[in-house]
Amino acid sequence: MAKVLLIIDVQKSAVTKPTIAKEIEKIQYDYDIVYVSKYTKNNSPLLRFLDWPGYKDENLAFNPKPDATIYTKIGYSAFIPEMKQFDEIYICGFDTDACVYKTALDLIENNIRPIILKNLCFSTTQELHEKAIKIMERNIGTKNII
Repeated sequence: MAKVLLIIDVQKSAVTKPTIAKEIEKIQYDYDIVYVSKYTKNNSPLLRFLDWPGYKDENLAFNPKPDATIYTKIGYSAFIPEMKQFDEIYICGFDTDACVYKTALDLIENNIRPIILKNLCFSTTQELHEKAIKIMERNIGTKNII
């Protein structure tokens, strides 16, 4: 079984803890398949309903491995139909309380085990990150957060 990593929105303007981007750049080579999502404000409902302008710099804050699949998204979830072929997917990135959490729930609803790499995720603040981890412990299970 292939070991799959999903890196969510590690874009320059999203990264509030730069050491995480550096760690992600290193560990991605431990996985057979790597997906990298990038949030874009173009046609985003987040811009429409929340008046959130998005990231100032949408460029990635790390260098994806050469065979990584890089794609854009306009909402919270980084889930894409191609992921349905896998039984489990490791997740890291930004923001723990929004995109990481929503993606984990979407994976579960598609019968895929999400495994959150909690030290390689972060939110705008440590407090939001910790609260999101607590909520995910309840909703996706403590054994799925490592």
